[in-house]
Amino acid sequence: MSVNPFVPVEEAVPPEEVEIRDAVFGDREVLDGPASPATAPPVAGEVVEWPLVEVADSPGLMVMGLHGGAGTSLLTSLLVRTEQDETRWEAHDVGAAWPVSSGWARPRPSLNVIAAYRPHRAGVEAAERFARAWAMGALPDSVLLGIVAVDDGPRLLEAQRQAIRRIARMTPHGWHVPWNEEWRVTDPDFDAVPRRIRKTLRSIRKTTEEEGVRND
Repeated sequence: MSVNPFVPVEEAVPPEEVEIRDAVFGDREVLDGPASPATAPPVAGEVVEWPLVEVADSPGLMVMGLHGGAGTSLLTSLLVRTEQDETRWEAHDVGAAWPVSSGWARPRPSLNVIAAYRPHRAGVEAAERFARAWAMGALPDSVLLGIVAVDDGPRLLEAQRQAIRRIARMTPHGWHVPWNEEWRVTDPDFDAVPRRIRKTLRSIRKTTEEEGVRND
């Protein structure tokens, strides 16, 4: 069929991206808990000492894992991705130890930290031990902003969903990153992830900027 060149053709409008309700948090992006160890509920029993690692002082966010395969490299790569209207954002994967600033200055400059875990049995146990250590004031110098559950599979059991919500409220803030099948075969790309996950990443960034310590 021929097209009349004098009649403007309307461009096809791409369908609006559907925002999927989070299976754990519902419409919320973050769950809040005690702001500091001083306001955390009393912790009973022995607290396991968490290993420390010295890292160079940085204005960025330190992303630590609470066990092997916690998703720190994935989370860090997503946090440093930028959109067209954003400047580059700093995040650093520091492994599975609590990061403290290196150097001779005392008191140490505080670092901003989030902790990541997978909601399987070992991950939940590690996250609970870590949250207990934080509540007892056993994590020195740096500042914990919150804890992030990074899904370990496409479907969560109800016991996992309950554990994620419980742990989220044990530290200042708790976030949830749902499973994304594409990440099994492609590098994570901030602009290509679902809107729900982008909102979670923005929430982590905003919390760091508004509540994190500044050493500059």
